This record gives sequence, C-alpha cells and structure tokens, in this order.
Amino acid sequence: MLKYRFPEGFLWGTATASHQIEGDNFYNDWWEFEQKGKVKNGQISGKACDSWNRYEEDFDLIEKLNNNAYRFSIEWSRVEPEEGRFDQSAIERYRAMLLSLRRRNIEPFVTLHHFTNPLWIAKKGGWLNPEIIDYYLRYVERIVSEFKDLVNYWMTINEPNAYAFMAYLYGQFPPQKRSLMKMLRVLNNMVKAHAKAYQVIHKIAPNSKVGIAYNVIYFEPKNPKSFIDRKLTNFADRIYNRVFIETLTTGRFSSPFIKEEIPYAKDTLDYLGVNYYTRILMGLRMTPPSGEKSDFGWEIYPEGIYKVVKRFYKLTGKPIYITESGISDAKDEKRPKYLISHLIQLHKAIEDGVDIKGYFHWSLVDNFEWAEGFLQRFGLFETDFNNFERKWRKSARIYSEIAKNNGITEEMEKEFLK
Repeated sequence: MLKYRFPEGFLWGTATASHQIEGDNFYNDWWEFEQKGKVKNGQISGKACDSWNRYEEDFDLIEKLNNNAYRFSIEWSRVEPEEGRFDQSAIERYRAMLLSLRRRNIEPFVTLHHFTNPLWIAKKGGWLNPEIIDYYLRYVERIVSEFKDLVNYWMTINEPNAYAFMAYLYGQFPPQKRSLMKMLRVLNNMVKAHAKAYQVIHKIAPNSKVGIAYNVIYFEPKNPKSFIDRKLTNFADRIYNRVFIETLTTGRFSSPFIKEEIPYAKDTLDYLGVNYYTRILMGLRMTPPSGEKSDFGWEIYPEGIYKVVKRFYKLTGKPIYITESGISDAKDEKRPKYLISHLIQLHKAIEDGVDIKGYFHWSLVDNFEWAEGFLQRFGLFETDFNNFERKWRKSARIYSEIAKNNGITEEMEKEFLK
C-alpha cells in the first residue's frame, strides 16, 4: 500500500555531468589537470562511461527506471573547443540526445556549466577574470538559441559555491588556488554570470525556466553550547550556503570581505535546484562524523534535506527541485535506505507546504568522480569500466518502483528503515 504519495506531475529523474560520463573531453582544464597526475591513483577520465557514444543505452535505462526527467550538462569545451569556434557536429550530437529524450517523454534539465572550463578560458585566468563572463554569455546565447525548441529547464551553473571553494580555497580542483579572497571574487563573478545568463536565456526563450543547481550543506555546531562552535557554524553557513543565493533574492552581494550592489541579480531564479548530500558539524576541533557514513566518509543525515529545503524555500519563495542527492556506496548496502529515508523527509516537507517539484538522484551510473577518480561509486547502475557495461543494482529497482508508483509503499519503509 502506498504510504507516501507525491504530488501529481512530480518529476523523477537522475543527474549526470558531461565530463564525468561522456569520455574523451580533451579540451577542458580538467583533462589537463588529470594529465599532471592530480587525481587519486593517477587516474584520468579517459573514456569515462563512454556516454558520448552510449547515450541511447543510458536513456533506455532511464526509461526502465520509469523516470520522466533527466538532468545532464553540455560540455562548453566540446561545443567551443577554441575561442569563437563552435563545433557544429558536437552541437548536433547534443540535439540528437535531446530529441531522443523527447521521443521517450523524458523532460531534459540542461546544465550549462558543470565544473569544467575550456582550456582557452583557463588560460585567460578562468573565473578570476571578470572578462570570462562575456565569453560565457556568448556560449549560453549560442546553446539556448540552438536548443530552445527542445529545452524548457535550464541551469546556468552547477554548484558555484562548491566550484569556488574546491578550485580557489581548498586547491583540490584546477587551478588549485588557496585564497579566501580569490574564492570570493570567483563567487562574485559567477553571481554576475548567472544573473546575466538569466536575462539572455529569457530574451531568447521567454517561457523557459531558469535556475541553478546549488550545493547546500547542513552545518551545525559540534557543541551547541560553545560560542566558538556556533560562530564557526554561522561563518561557514554564511559564506557557503547563503551569500550566493541571498544575492539572487536581494541584489546585494554581502560576503565578509566583498560587498557590492548587483541590482540586476535580484529575482533571477525561476526555481532553485538543491544538491544535498550531508551534514557537517563545525567546531574548533574537527572530527569525523560518528553516525553512519558513505564510502566517501560523508555522514548520512536525511533530516538535513528537510531542514535545508524548508529554509531555502522560505528564503527564495521559489519552487524547488532536488537536482542532486545520492551516496557513494560500491556494495549498494546503504543506498536503498538512503534513498527512501531522504524521500520520506522530502514528502514531509511537501506536506509542510514546501513547493518541491522533482527529485534527481545522483547518479544514473558510476562515473568519474573528479579528484577521486573512479573510486567513489554513486550510480544506481554499476559501471564496468573495462567494457562500459551497466549493471542493475538493487537500489535501481527500488527507485524504478518508487517512480512508477509516484511514492513509497509501507512495505518499502518497513523493509529498509525498520
């Protein structure tokens, strides 16, 4: 019996990113980064999942999952491998993908920037250089003009906060900088890029919906009674979770060290994509989480997804899509529970008045997990990277049933949560 029924028209999907699944992306900064041995065990993305050639196979799996939506990204460096030269054959391949999804009645959600930059952009200083915004807008204008007849939902940037932190503060993504000020400048430039892209997209395709996919971490003080822990929590939450989104609601970029009025950024979200994975306990002494963890070492904390969607719905007043949520779990022992427990928390949020329109599980298949290489396995389907065979996991079958029923049965809850 169906215990948790989701609203009619709810979108069920999975999410991927071009560099992580396509293979042979030779012209971006990550490819160069990999050649320098910067990824764990010296791994390179190589053929990745070979989805550039096997996309029909992937879409067959999406159909078998009973999904009605799919989130993927267009690789900027594929369609503009050299400054000002657009590769029409690559554009036509993406058109073929979109047409295939449409034939299957699968709604495409298209991300325009997902962590990678063309090499020629990186050589101009990347997102530290405000001139990059105009190059990005030219690319956006071309892609939206090409696909406006096939795409209703656009995401300008995937996780601008995570990108800025990983590339410019923690130094784990190219160009491996470690500077708070550079990180904030990049975040500031990405706010402006999003806001201007929002206007460009609506000029070309007035009826389309434009948002971002935003990584939200649920921060809590390790010791709620500790003044220092509370201050650290508020600082992390402000810089990572709030600065970017608040700029899109107020038109004011207000970080600890950079403050700027950006009036054209105000109200530049038609929806908010939330990427949620975990909670972090903040304290002067950081220790690993004590609760259940993923293979990545991230705490499994389903209550966090309820708390963040409630908060960000109140902040933005915009419909929410969960554009990523998932777990690294090679043995697929924890994923079924992770999936069901998080969806029950989303159902609770919907009942409490949060306008949640859809859920995209990360990810469809095991793929190239950035600096972790192929070590972290997020797929509903296991990928054999020797022959690119996709194999069903138990969690994929469970998700297929959930999407088919538009909800979670009492039996599922009893089996996996009790």
